[in-house]
Amino acid sequence: MTTLIKHKRVEFSELFYDLVFVFAISKVTTLIDHLHNGILTWNSFLDFLIATLFLIDSWMIQTDYTNRYGKNSLFNIVIMFIKMGILLFIANMIGPDWQQYFHYLCWAIGTLTLTLFFQYLVEFFRKSTDDANRESIKGFLWITGLGSLGFYLAALLPIYLRVYILFASILLTFIMPSILLNKDKHYQVNLPHLIERISLLVIIMFGEMITELANFFTIENFSIYSVLYFIIMISLFLFYFGQFDHAIDEKSNQKGLFLIYSHYPIFIGLMMMTVSMGFLQNPEANRLFATSFSYIGFGLFQAAVLVNGPHNKHYLRYSKSYYCVQATLYLAALILSLIFASNPIIVVSITTILALAIAIHFIYFYVTQNKKYSKSNWELF
Repeated sequence: MTTLIKHKRVEFSELFYDLVFVFAISKVTTLIDHLHNGILTWNSFLDFLIATLFLIDSWMIQTDYTNRYGKNSLFNIVIMFIKMGILLFIANMIGPDWQQYFHYLCWAIGTLTLTLFFQYLVEFFRKSTDDANRESIKGFLWITGLGSLGFYLAALLPIYLRVYILFASILLTFIMPSILLNKDKHYQVNLPHLIERISLLVIIMFGEMITELANFFTIENFSIYSVLYFIIMISLFLFYFGQFDHAIDEKSNQKGLFLIYSHYPIFIGLMMMTVSMGFLQNPEANRLFATSFSYIGFGLFQAAVLVNGPHNKHYLRYSKSYYCVQATLYLAALILSLIFASNPIIVVSITTILALAIAIHFIYFYVTQNKKYSKSNWELF
């Protein structure tokens, strides 16, 4: 298997399609921004995880199609517009009371998945599609076909079964690609295009964080928290940007599956950190819970970025000592923050130092390695 390394341009239609996810992601975060007796209930967090899996799954499967077969044709643009409308309909049903719209939700998700099925089906029967690609497409036909069937069944079955069928169908579309495509020797991706598309979705997640951060940048609310949260955000961005825009090897032979699956914790972690900003300022929140929730999100984000290290350019692959420093920084900050959990300003200050430290550690590593191997590197001007 070889990766299609020739860069594929990200089309305007793809960027336009992403706009609906700006709204959808903001709706998903509402599932975890309400506390009950100072903490987040397990049911709310489970709803959040399932909604995130569904939303990212549909985006990833569409992105895979566009990456490998998609052209800016009238057919693909019209299908994309239809999916945008369906996604808007689904996004408006996402919320704490989503179960009252259960039947409509299942029919809408099933129809959305069915449009993906038809896109792959058209590609399967296209004369220009070779046998190797047809074998790869079969996997996605199974994924989208079984998924849409499961969603439609969930809408028709009795109440005591339907939620389980819905969740099982979402998990099926999440797990099946890793099983089917790992065995497919002919599965190919355009890695530079895939990295760019996934990074754009991460930017949308940062956009949601900026929306939350904006509440701290008013005349009434501006404080030291505003500055600290802003520093945390830009440090996290630099840490992510350095790894996926500078360090990762776009010419490697990876299938892209690890890149895709490793981003789920990044998405979840960023959303958890976003809502944690409000939790830490909420006098009704359990301080220990708010601190722990924030650090779980931070840890998911940091770990998921670091595990992509083996896919970096050879001179930018992280050593064991690099991983040890990163882990030590996180654990030290976590322990100190839990000790001082009752004092939000100390917790946020420690988190700010941690975010700055991991970003500076990467920048130092990157610049040092570039100088060592006489490569281009960041300069002041």
